[in-house]
Amino acid sequence: CIVCILGGAKFVNDDSEALVKVVASKLGAATSSKFQFVTRGMPGVQKSFAEHCGDGSRVWNLLPVGESSCYSRGMDVHAGTEVEATKEVFGLIGHVYITVEGGPVVSQEA
Repeated sequence: CIVCILGGAKFVNDDSEALVKVVASKLGAATSSKFQFVTRGMPGVQKSFAEHCGDGSRVWNLLPVGESSCYSRGMDVHAGTEVEATKEVFGLIGHVYITVEGGPVVSQEA
């Protein structure tokens, strides 16, 4: 099962950051290895999730070719040469999407 993580590039509410850290930690610890987590390598919600989801071995950061997430956890994987192509792949691969905060751009992706 692929769980995709969406959210704002920066936290507006401190409670949201705490929530993301707890959810990431609990999902990383409680789910079986059949679950993989995918971000788009963005700051804010996605970075916080990736860096608090267990040891990061089940986190993939989906990016355009040549880009890096600069996260301390997870594996960067590449799809497409431009952001729009990467967004399209991200929209197709998930079985479940978790969204925290974000504005119009995030809601369009969701």
